[in-house]
Amino acid sequence: MLKLFTHHRSVSAHRVRIALNYKGVAYESIFTGLDGASAERQAFLDVNPQGLIPALWVEDDLIISQSSAILEYLEERYPERPLLPAETTLRARIRSFAQIAVADTHPLNNLRVLRYMRDEMGVDYARRRAWFEHWLHKAFGPMESLLVEQGEAAHSFCFTAKPSLADVCLVPQISMAERYGVRLDDYPRLRGVYRACISLAAFQAAAPDTQADNTSSRRSGQA
Repeated sequence: MLKLFTHHRSVSAHRVRIALNYKGVAYESIFTGLDGASAERQAFLDVNPQGLIPALWVEDDLIISQSSAILEYLEERYPERPLLPAETTLRARIRSFAQIAVADTHPLNNLRVLRYMRDEMGVDYARRRAWFEHWLHKAFGPMESLLVEQGEAAHSFCFTAKPSLADVCLVPQISMAERYGVRLDDYPRLRGVYRACISLAAFQAAAPDTQADNTSSRRSGQA
């Protein structure tokens, strides 16, 4: 069985959980702290030398890091429920949309970046918050436009009648924005896609609030 090193707050791990669930792939969650004690952190460095979540253990000689690489691996190994359509042009559009979240937005708002700004650069909370929201809106605006451009051909999901890689990468970003109270009024199309996605069991089971390591949700009776 596959083993996913994950954390409920990790946006990258959230993407991978959605893909695994949607494809119906059995896996074991190995909950790994974002900080953790030194021994725990050292143990995870043996799994992923970069020390970042997620990592997917496939077998002893294959541990995949980086969520994009994991998603590509899952798509190739488990093609029965594809997250990319057969048509080349549409595949390119979906990949381009997904990369706005994966490559242009999430790295700038990663926890280690925000902590570096706080601890090493002395950036106060108000300016860190402004940074965080600025890059989210820089992503959501173009993403909204790309979906609106479809006009009457629009589906409930991003580009197709079923979830695709675009939805897998969008939902964790919206989920994080909602968790931190970011205003999303200007993005009705994105919010509509988000609602359609989270109505599905695969997305619900991947949500941060439903993960076993989310002790705050358990205390509040949400998980």
